[in-house]
Amino acid sequence: MRVKSLHIVFSALAILALTSSLALARGGMGGGQGGCPGMGGGWGQLSPEKQAAFQKLHDAFAAKTAQLRADLGVKMAELNALSVAATPDQAKIDAVTKQIGDLQAKLLSERTQFRIQVSKEVGPGVAGGGCPGMGGGMGGYHGGGCQ
Repeated sequence: MRVKSLHIVFSALAILALTSSLALARGGMGGGQGGCPGMGGGWGQLSPEKQAAFQKLHDAFAAKTAQLRADLGVKMAELNALSVAATPDQAKIDAVTKQIGDLQAKLLSERTQFRIQVSKEVGPGVAGGGCPGMGGGMGGYHGGGCQ
């Protein structure tokens, strides 16, 4: 009898623990109507004309910065290779690090110009930078931070 009672008590506690953990679950990336800019939240509130205007600006920005982003990826891979070499050359690492910083500065400048242009032509907050912790893209080079 005592073993059966303990079994029932522990089973009830296990079920309680499993079901109560659902209360701690966080919402998905969603966004929907509202939400963080850059996560689809404001997109549904734009007219089809504004969506087309944004898409045209975004496509132009992507084309304009494609080589810059590719160069940045190459330099990041080069830095990784230099860093894990059997005998890392600090001078080369410093030089590549500076080149990466220069490329990131150029990309940030282009991104800032893009966001200003989108704000003027489509509306403020449409080209937002993503949500905190999401990074917005590989390596975190494509935004970050709700506005």
